[in-house]
Amino acid sequence: MAGRRTFSEAEKQRILDEASQPGVTLSQIARRYGIYRRLLFRWKEELRPKQPIAPADPVFAPVQITDAASVVEVPSTTASTVIVERSAPGIEVELVGGRRVRFERDADPETVRRLIALLEGGAS
Repeated sequence: MAGRRTFSEAEKQRILDEASQPGVTLSQIARRYGIYRRLLFRWKEELRPKQPIAPADPVFAPVQITDAASVVEVPSTTASTVIVERSAPGIEVELVGGRRVRFERDADPETVRRLIALLEGGAS
């Protein structure tokens, strides 16, 4: 009576690497090792690098609003500078390297945060 075969993680990875070669089908690999094709999909899911479940802690940048129409630059701990212009129709953010992004006054704060994180290289 034949029992269920077990494969080590290294063997699973080797078989998956073999299955990902050009010109090779999952059916060929499954037949070669005497396993079901759907098992290859399960292994691929199991061996996929785990993504962090909890989102990163929010980062707040200091902002200073004045009555003057001049530009106010406030250094931030995230290496960005927030520039607030009273006469401007929205918000302008200076990123690392001098790049600037402008947002309308009614821009969604979460959208602004995500876009800045993407542009700064820290996708969330």
